[in-house]
Amino acid sequence: MIAIDKADIEMKRKKMSEVATKHILQKEHLYERVADLLEQQIINDHEHGERLPSEQQLAEQYQVSRTIIREALKLLKERGLIDSKTGSGSYVTRPEAQNIAEVVYRIIRMDQIDYISVFDVRIILELESVSRAAQYATDEELQEMERLLELMKDPDITSATRSGYDFSFHYLIAKASRNPLLALMTEAIGTICQEMIQKAFHLQHSLQDSIMRHGWIMEALKSRDQEAAKHAMLGHLEKSKSNYEKYMQDYHTK
Repeated sequence: MIAIDKADIEMKRKKMSEVATKHILQKEHLYERVADLLEQQIINDHEHGERLPSEQQLAEQYQVSRTIIREALKLLKERGLIDSKTGSGSYVTRPEAQNIAEVVYRIIRMDQIDYISVFDVRIILELESVSRAAQYATDEELQEMERLLELMKDPDITSATRSGYDFSFHYLIAKASRNPLLALMTEAIGTICQEMIQKAFHLQHSLQDSIMRHGWIMEALKSRDQEAAKHAMLGHLEKSKSNYEKYMQDYHTK
């Protein structure tokens, strides 16, 4: 009669379980690995707007099922790298500031980062933007900023429309910094602050004050005075932060 070593059986059972679990995990995450490989292919070999190979071609290329390819493409769409068109296929796109804003916003919510910290990051980014814009902005860009400022003065527009003009004004300053990454990050954090800006406009006299402060920024930019531009921007953003704090205090005491 052969003696049965229970410890040996248990060890073999555990090892088989670990192998099975590992195999399952590999299968579960296969689409993520394919998505990473496709991302590298897109970055290295494809231009913006270019159509990707079909699902069948990609499945053959990566030796996986079309289901895996489909899931990988969904992930790439979430990353802002492709746009899928029904009946036409998938096309390469460029990730936008909105994609960054959505990720950052999730982190803010999950980590419970307060709005003061968000505003402080905006101040850091925009002070550098306006300083560089005073040096590098073209006459055409300055004219467009002035046009946006005039649109903001219209007393009949909604707060949402006004905050949109406000956003465009600040984004144009960031773009004029001639640093594309600075412009992208400024646009992303500005997108997150949009709701705060819109609420702050509801305070009495905040509109007139905002228009005045934007005017000071505009004058400093036209004078090519970097220090004056930074000073005007800091004053504007600190006041904007203060207005939002007051709005929230009034809202919670009602």
